[in-house]
Amino acid sequence: MLEYKIRPGSGNQKKKPTIFLLHGYGSNMDDLYSFAPYLPISHNIISFQAPLSLGFGSYAWYPIGIDNKGAVTSELDAAKNSVDMIIKNIDLLSERYGLDSEDLSILGFSQGAILSWALGFYKPNKIRRIMPISGLLHESVITKNKPTFLAYASHGIEDNVIPIEKAREFIVPISNNNSGIHYKEFNDGHTISQENFSELLKWIEKTNL
Repeated sequence: MLEYKIRPGSGNQKKKPTIFLLHGYGSNMDDLYSFAPYLPISHNIISFQAPLSLGFGSYAWYPIGIDNKGAVTSELDAAKNSVDMIIKNIDLLSERYGLDSEDLSILGFSQGAILSWALGFYKPNKIRRIMPISGLLHESVITKNKPTFLAYASHGIEDNVIPIEKAREFIVPISNNNSGIHYKEFNDGHTISQENFSELLKWIEKTNL
């Protein structure tokens, strides 16, 4: 079982909608959990902590490396195992807390954003919305089937961790061909600016059931 933090949603619904938070490489569950006070009070907010420890307070979903050209590489089998692990934990917490299985969302940053895309495409009809920020849609993800999820994807033009070109390569074509995929760029680095977060909150409100 992954470590997690939860802010229960308020309201009278028997089963509550839920937003899961997936932090980036080298971070922890407290990072995105700081957004919880600003996210819809009707939703459970659950922030997972990745299983791979990199040192005190620093975790990763799967290992990364650098190839001989200086490009970042990912261990694909480990990444796929992380997708399965996250889904297993979502199912466990759905039973434990009685989550609304028809209204599950994923908000991921950086490595968590990459996994958000994979979760959306590998588990059709499981996740209703994804919100990948400062990530990319990895070329190994099979995208031939029309997305069954809604998405708010964003990226900083000045990102020096995951260059904007990497994000544009696959996300722009997907967004151009699917009205439910919303992609925005900001004059930011590898971060979530106030402007970006404000746009994200508007999109969440607009797409709430």
